[in-house]
Amino acid sequence: MCGGCVVTIEHRQWTILLAIVCLLVGWNYWLNLFFFSTPFALFGVGFGDFEIFRLAAKSWLSHANPYIGSRGFIYPPTSLPFFALFAPLPFVLANQLWWITYFACFVLSSIALCLTLRSTDRRFLYFSILALLFLTSYPLLVLFQLGQVDLLVEGFAIMSLAFQRLRHGYASAVMLSLATLMKGPAVILLVYFVLFRRDFKYLFRFLLSTTVAVGISLFVIPVGVYEYYFLHVVPTFSGVINASSNQSVGGLVSIANLSPIAPMLSLVGFVLFVLFSWWAGSRRLPLLVENLSSDAMFLMNVLIMLLFGPRSIIYPYVWVIIPLALFLSGILMEPVRIRYFALVGFAAFLLNSNWVFLRARVIQVLPFEVIGNIMITLCLVLFYVRPAAIIQDGKTKTK
Repeated sequence: MCGGCVVTIEHRQWTILLAIVCLLVGWNYWLNLFFFSTPFALFGVGFGDFEIFRLAAKSWLSHANPYIGSRGFIYPPTSLPFFALFAPLPFVLANQLWWITYFACFVLSSIALCLTLRSTDRRFLYFSILALLFLTSYPLLVLFQLGQVDLLVEGFAIMSLAFQRLRHGYASAVMLSLATLMKGPAVILLVYFVLFRRDFKYLFRFLLSTTVAVGISLFVIPVGVYEYYFLHVVPTFSGVINASSNQSVGGLVSIANLSPIAPMLSLVGFVLFVLFSWWAGSRRLPLLVENLSSDAMFLMNVLIMLLFGPRSIIYPYVWVIIPLALFLSGILMEPVRIRYFALVGFAAFLLNSNWVFLRARVIQVLPFEVIGNIMITLCLVLFYVRPAAIIQDGKTKTK
């Protein structure tokens, strides 16, 4: 039998197995917990963070200060016109359209990134892993329960990565600008796009796109709203949320009653990552892992953003789903040591899960995301520091 036929049969068998697993997960996990229990499910009603966005947009439309009219609204003023699209609609209809909007953005960005993969086998692995991570993600379930914006922002960020890989620099910068103007922390991805890749033209395109977007927004958003945002809202970002659900290093330090050092710890973490990414961008890697270098750094950039961010409250960990699927599909195509892949796989399990239990009427959340984040970040550091340690013996030829 020809080699191509053998591969086709193997793909068909794997497709059937994957379909069975996805159906089992969907039936036992998503069908009950997602479709009926979450307030933003297809058949659900209720309130969540999405209502905060709608109230802010309503305040803006009525010429009031959205940061006063909607308690808890901390997003940039440039996000208001987008949220205003849902404001006039009845709440049930609005939350269903919101669910469809950010889910569609997630799907489109996943497909766009897939188009940058040349190998059919790599694309198949990528979608397989992506489906499994999506269907088993506890952070994703929490995001759907709250109606948060991170899945939409991640979609824009992944589109920026896809356009960059397809050599469309301006389109990539525009997508990252939109992600940043929707939710500020996305700006940290400039470390990958500019410093790691040594592409300072990208920084110019990003700043130009952001300036144009803000300039256009000034036709409908009063300058006073921007002034209030920068004077009263932005300063609060340095504070770390003291909650057991804060899956970041700063959150753990804060819970340990060491809140004063949490902002400094975050700053040190980001600075070290900036220096490391600059060094890694000039690192000469073995041929077998050279193509994975960019995938690994983009994933690390996302992980560092979550690990040292002050507000990584479980649901922002949906950010790792697509970059993690991309990296895992890559190392499966290369002769990577089995213990390295097993360690990365276990860390991926922790990143995608959580353990919640009730003690003395207080919900306790174990920091599985933090542990998994640290583990896979260290694995990625090893990828650049000692690549020979993760490649099978005799396959470390360099360029």
